[in-house]
Amino acid sequence: MSTAPADAVQLPPATRLAAVLQELMTEYPTDDAEFSTDAVSAVLTVTPLHGDDQGIAIDVPLQAGQVEWLTNLLSRESAHCRNSHSDESGQCGHCAGTGSARSLR
Repeated sequence: MSTAPADAVQLPPATRLAAVLQELMTEYPTDDAEFSTDAVSAVLTVTPLHGDDQGIAIDVPLQAGQVEWLTNLLSRESAHCRNSHSDESGQCGHCAGTGSARSLR
């Protein structure tokens, strides 16, 4: 898939997700200077269930570093969402309740 994220806005949601992920992973390799099939550690598959692309699996190859990066990103965002609820700490993952942005590293 070679759809750039700017063009992806016109795509159905699942296909758009795959296009944006593919572009991100291609632009930011973590293990090699260039993305190569030898460096693939995992493949994330997005299969749209509706629309013109229904049932057509879209594979997004990931390098080992990208798997870790994406996992950490989702884990942090999940914690942010959980903590934002009134029955939790109320401290988002971005500022830890201070109101000032901080590094997520």
